[in-house]
Amino acid sequence: MLEAAAIAKSERVLEIGAGSGYLAALAAKLGREVCAVERHEALVQRARSRLRHLGCRNVDLRHGDGTAGWSEGGELDVILVSAATAQTPAALKAQLAPSGRLLIPLGDPDGVQWLTKLTRGPDGRFIEERIEEVRFVSLVQAGSRGSHNES
Repeated sequence: MLEAAAIAKSERVLEIGAGSGYLAALAAKLGREVCAVERHEALVQRARSRLRHLGCRNVDLRHGDGTAGWSEGGELDVILVSAATAQTPAALKAQLAPSGRLLIPLGDPDGVQWLTKLTRGPDGRFIEERIEEVRFVSLVQAGSRGSHNES
């Protein structure tokens, strides 16, 4: 996912489904700023502690609904979604900057999923590229019932 995202040092990154904070920590080393959302408060607290311990000062991790994205602070250059869904949430597409990349596992939560890269063209249209077959937990809205492992 990180390789396909090709994060530049000047870019703002959003991670949906931050979990342990691992991907956010890696993205923090590559990009300028990382915003991350996790729906499980307990995971948010543990990830914040890990990120502090690792010295990741350019990560803002919040508890919330990942399907809503990051509504404040302008457009994002890269969005990484660490949970699968049948279709890309409109809010995430709306927050992507021109030439921005959105990587998301698309497909049946119980079947075939593809890591998919959506690149926003200069005309606002999205170019879709399937990267590889993957297996992720389901993307669940905050407040919805789901297992502890879902993001």
